[in-house]
Amino acid sequence: MEKRVQSNGLDIENNHGLLPLDGAFLDGLHALSDRKALDRVLNHPDLPRLIKSMSSEDFLWLVKKVGEDQSLELMKLASTDQWQYALDVESWQKDRLELNRTGQWIRRLLTADPERFTQWLFSDGQGLAYYYLYRSIVVEVRDEDEEVFEAGPEFFTIDGFFYIRPVQEDQRETIQALLRTMAHEDTLKYQALLTGVAGVLPAELEEDMYRNRNVRLAEHGFLPREEAIAVYAPLNPERLKTKKQDASTRSTAILEDAGVAPRWPLQAVRGRNLLTKTISNLSDEKLLDRIRLEFAGLCNQILSAEGLVNRDMDDLQAIQLQAAGYLNLILKERCHEDTDTAESLLRMNPLVSLFRAGFGLALSLKWKAELRLKGCWFHEAGLEPSFWGEAWGGALAGLLKRRPLFYCGEESPSGFRDFKSLPELSSTDKVLDSLEVLDRLMAVLTETYPLDSPDSGSFHLTFYQLLFTLWARELLALKPGFKALSLKQAKAFLKLLQAGDSAPPYRMFGFEERFLKAFSAPDPDSTDGTSKKLNDALTRVWQDFSDEIESVEADAFDAKYSPYILVTPG
Repeated sequence: MEKRVQSNGLDIENNHGLLPLDGAFLDGLHALSDRKALDRVLNHPDLPRLIKSMSSEDFLWLVKKVGEDQSLELMKLASTDQWQYALDVESWQKDRLELNRTGQWIRRLLTADPERFTQWLFSDGQGLAYYYLYRSIVVEVRDEDEEVFEAGPEFFTIDGFFYIRPVQEDQRETIQALLRTMAHEDTLKYQALLTGVAGVLPAELEEDMYRNRNVRLAEHGFLPREEAIAVYAPLNPERLKTKKQDASTRSTAILEDAGVAPRWPLQAVRGRNLLTKTISNLSDEKLLDRIRLEFAGLCNQILSAEGLVNRDMDDLQAIQLQAAGYLNLILKERCHEDTDTAESLLRMNPLVSLFRAGFGLALSLKWKAELRLKGCWFHEAGLEPSFWGEAWGGALAGLLKRRPLFYCGEESPSGFRDFKSLPELSSTDKVLDSLEVLDRLMAVLTETYPLDSPDSGSFHLTFYQLLFTLWARELLALKPGFKALSLKQAKAFLKLLQAGDSAPPYRMFGFEERFLKAFSAPDPDSTDGTSKKLNDALTRVWQDFSDEIESVEADAFDAKYSPYILVTPG
């Protein structure tokens, strides 16, 4: 497909899109290190054509992969459309032009191709030049009738008429290089630019630049945040199209005037799942290009919705994984492992609709959690999700976030990530069921034995501590309740459990049944399954406890490290 030719004539050759070999070449860069990727690109037999034939998204990805300051030779070969896209994406912070990042990109492009970049600033980029200079310099004009003109050592001049002082000293080198290049390129235009800077209305100019930027970026999927947020509006999976009417028409229509389909965002998705298997089996190149184009647009819309500004490679990869995860989620829910059915869904529906349907599955789980919290004992007691322990509390905390997340523990630095499989949804749903019955149990127990905010030592209070402290007091024939044990009593409790073994691991034969019986529901034949759910939850509680205690000798027990028993300090 022929790309639109630059209107200002700065790009001297037409772009006829990527060749098949180019696509394979770019796909192969993802697995390489930054240095090897740059070396491979620079050694391409027709590098100028390759760079100009890339989509703007792929070009910016390549620059960010190998490093902006290491990509000057690539920037020199790029089209002004690719320059404009990089400036649009990288230089703005919400609705404001961020001067430091803008200055960095001006310095890079000026170093890469000073003549062409200056010509662009005098034409299509004139608004950027005016606004950047208005915010970045102070200009003094020498009076021609004045024999001696002293502007001060902080000023510099290029033509002896305009004297310039950078507002930020760290921008002096960039500003001097920019103005010297402009003056060398066209003295009259340079002087006209500096004359016009004084008359700039910054708010109006910035607003106009921002509006034009949004129009350009909307073609790539970047929407204003208030519009982009619609990507998180859940869609009922039953509304997805499954029949084959108008399939071929849709595949080709979306590509008209769309330019080169970006390869990078979709290619960066790794792993073997239904989404990647279905896409890898596609033989319809038009459909594949449409999916590439829509996936890039979907990622960009998510970026806009999240309000991400400083987009490093980690941010971009996280967004790609989020998009691919929810697409795979809805494909699995609708198609199981049938790639033919999955292909039909991809062919018949925009990716943003599939994403909304997949995200809706997680959102419905969040709504379920919020509904159950209303009026439950845990919520009325003012407790935090950590009350339910690390795993269960983490699962609940993830669902209660602004957008529901899956608790993954050490897999992520934050402990959370987006859902990407049906088993993750199912396991989190089971956690909600377990917490519901445990919450009912705690409501009954605390009504019988009021909770007086006991001292839990160095650990936050958890339901594990309450259950096992209450049970320990029963086994030791102490007054029932949640009052913390003394260290001597805690050791006696452990010795009782470990009496059947002479050395670790202590298997505590027979005590699991006694624990389950102590807290089991009174009606084992309840029709709503509450008894079984409670039994399953208590079994998991016992497993967690036994895993922690099986290697701890009673005499070596330390109250400071007691996540399962309340023990008085000292």
